[in-house]
Amino acid sequence: MRSLFFILLFYPICSEAKVNITENNVFYSVNAKTKETLLATINNATPIREDGEVFHGHTKWNINWRFWWKSNSSQCRINKVEASLILTLTMPKLVSTDEQVKQVWSNWYPNLLTHEIGHINLAKATIKEIEKSLLAIPTQSSCQRLEQTANTLAQQKMTELSKANKKYDRETNHGESQGAWLYMHL
Repeated sequence: MRSLFFILLFYPICSEAKVNITENNVFYSVNAKTKETLLATINNATPIREDGEVFHGHTKWNINWRFWWKSNSSQCRINKVEASLILTLTMPKLVSTDEQVKQVWSNWYPNLLTHEIGHINLAKATIKEIEKSLLAIPTQSSCQRLEQTANTLAQQKMTELSKANKKYDRETNHGESQGAWLYMHL
């Protein structure tokens, strides 16, 4: 019995996890001639359109997971998890030479970036939760049951991430409360 206790005590050490995060930055050019035309110029330049709305910045995430298990005739346990997160941040890039445009941009752009970093942080927290949660699943009576439990748990975390992003946008009004709306700086 004592040896079983020590085996169970150190069993999690035998588990392995690997989280890969890839961050891609995509920029679209904004060449406003004057401060007065900046908002219209960026609205025309942005490729980010959702449900008829125009956005100036966007974070897209793609999360995948894989896991391996060890089994014997009566039980199955996850011993290795690999999770990957691919982030794509789409942001404007100023190519204007007008000093007033540059001043507005320097006041506004950090706020837009701050808002998008909030989305990035939600995705990064989720990938870590998935990895941790999958490794913490207790031994199951069959590997089929373990696989179903693990995938259901990971999918729940993905659903929570979608809800958290919507809540974040609702609470900040897509960054307005963070100063991420350009009209506030014109």
